[in-house]
Amino acid sequence: MTVQGWIDQTRDMLLSGYVEELLQLASNVNDSGTTLSITGAPASGIVTGVIIEVDVEAMYVTAVSGTDVSVIRAYGGSSAASHTAGDIVRVSPKFPAYRIMDALNDDLRDLSTPDNGIFQMKTTSFTYNASQDGYNLAGLSSEDVQSIYSVTYADPIPVEAREPEINSWKLKRNRDTAAFTSGMALVLYGPGWPGKKVTVSYKSPLTLTTTTNTAKSSTGLQTTAYDLPPLGAALSLMSTAPIRREFLDAQGMPRRADEVPPGAISASLRDLRVKREARVSSEAARLAAMYPTTWQRNSTAS
Repeated sequence: MTVQGWIDQTRDMLLSGYVEELLQLASNVNDSGTTLSITGAPASGIVTGVIIEVDVEAMYVTAVSGTDVSVIRAYGGSSAASHTAGDIVRVSPKFPAYRIMDALNDDLRDLSTPDNGIFQMKTTSFTYNASQDGYNLAGLSSEDVQSIYSVTYADPIPVEAREPEINSWKLKRNRDTAAFTSGMALVLYGPGWPGKKVTVSYKSPLTLTTTTNTAKSSTGLQTTAYDLPPLGAALSLMSTAPIRREFLDAQGMPRRADEVPPGAISASLRDLRVKREARVSSEAARLAAMYPTTWQRNSTAS
């Protein structure tokens, strides 16, 4: 289950059954080559000035000679990459994959805001020292830690692996990095056990995607929430381009004016937004049930 699935879902929602022209690379191409050999190019819609796409790289066609297509690589802010014979070539994509990837990442950022209540729970640890109050959260940045959920310490008494909780603590941000490399200091006002591990559970934003073969699970989303990023990405892309049933450049058959009334595009946006908001609320409630809020003394961040 990879990010490519999210891209396909997003495109399916936006194209509503509309099929774009798909061809294939006839040979490999590295990340700097400017001539592609494309099967079926002479009889296709590939002409000078057209945008084609392989994986998440968009390319601008400058010339066509038989099956050889000259291109400008990394068009529109996409990134050049190596591609393999047999890879799909999408002709004049209405919703380029690199824009869908950007929209997916924008939605993961949006889902991670406190207002939406979606997060991933992570842990970090350090060794307790009775003579020390403030601890560096090594390897983390302030952006990694939305809030601390719990602080526990290992109890040396082997009774069912006890892990008592430290209820009095405070997270201080913007600390001197000479003393706290993470820029954060977790000050403990309650005792732990000298020489034993202290485990810190913290809420962290969702992890952004990098490639189409990135596993969905690597984002930190619960599996029940895998439908959210495509919904958000489709909603974002619809704000600048309509979904298939409102396309003005092509349609399957003639339609009467009253079949596509004024406001049809805004209605589609509204329906998708309502669906997404309901799903976000449901998943936030699920996380809240898994990680219920508990009162902590002196636990505000500063």
